Amino acid sequence: MPANDGPIFERRRGDVLISTDPARLDLEVIYGFLSRSYWSAGIPRETVERAIRNSLCFGVYLNEAQVGFARVITDRATFAYLADVFILENHRSRGLSKVLMEAIMAHPDLQGLRRFSLSTRDAHGLYRQFGFDSPRMPDRLMEILDLEVYKTRRRGGARSMRAQPRDPDEARKMRAPQSGPPQSRARQADPARGTRGPQIRAPQPVKRVLFVCVGNACRSQMAEAFADHLGQGSIQAWSAGSAPLGWIAPDTYTVMQEKGLSLDRQWSKSLGDVPVAEMDFVVGMGCEVSCPVPAGFKGRVIEWSIPDPFTGEIELYRAIRDLIEAHVRALLADIGGSPDAGHDEGEGARRMRAPQSPATHEGGNGV
Repeated sequence: MPANDGPIFERRRGDVLISTDPARLDLEVIYGFLSRSYWSAGIPRETVERAIRNSLCFGVYLNEAQVGFARVITDRATFAYLADVFILENHRSRGLSKVLMEAIMAHPDLQGLRRFSLSTRDAHGLYRQFGFDSPRMPDRLMEILDLEVYKTRRRGGARSMRAQPRDPDEARKMRAPQSGPPQSRARQADPARGTRGPQIRAPQPVKRVLFVCVGNACRSQMAEAFADHLGQGSIQAWSAGSAPLGWIAPDTYTVMQEKGLSLDRQWSKSLGDVPVAEMDFVVGMGCEVSCPVPAGFKGRVIEWSIPDPFTGEIELYRAIRDLIEAHVRALLADIGGSPDAGHDEGEGARRMRAPQSPATHEGGNGV
């Protein structure tokens, strides 16, 4: 299946093997993950196969079974781009991503490069440990970005990359007819239907929501995970802290796993690590002070009153989790994120519902 020029490179750490041997790669594992990932959802199988053939691929193996993957697109002399990095959900929290990155950075064909790039939504903390940082000269970077290319290929169409604007809002404008509101256009298309013609609903832009507290280790992490899951693509969720702890509380992982949600792609970060000014909504989880937002912020600021479980027992974490889920569902219903408004928030959440007003908070270190 894949081709890989050059000698095979391997590193072993205990029972974990990192290898560039193309014969070891498990296409079912790779395609199965990438086709449902946030960055390449719906990617065709043949596209994955072609990408593997034309990349320097690294497999992560545990007891001979593949549990992770990454690929590097490179000329092996001046430039490289790191893509499609993942560890399967059931094998996270073991440090495998760091072992993988150590092997990639040690590969002899990736030494002395002038530029080594990548793109990530939420793993900045991992990559910074290996020397990656924000572009030093972002004004010099340009791209052609087609966020719907895999959807188009599934429908059997073909698109010219030159015709696609980089911004999703611009793409929607290009696809829309140039005159008349959607309903009037529908009626004009079929006068016999009169006012009962088909109603055309314009696609809604993705809304960006930032959940903020102090430590970014418990409540805001839960809210980010719920919003990302329940928003079903209509929400781009972030979380941050004004004084992040740098790690997520273990009980936070536990109670979210009980809901079937993994936090392994999230990390504790500061407000400086997220584009606060670009957010549509900033939600304070219930801190002693109001949410810090930049001057001239044009989005909407929302204050919740969620008790802090940081020093509590696991049952408190579960109750706070249920309360946060109920708040997130209500928020998404309010802003058009589309979860069901009639969801039962759970007995734990009902017990923990605070009686104070939305802008107040009692106790805790604001995690």
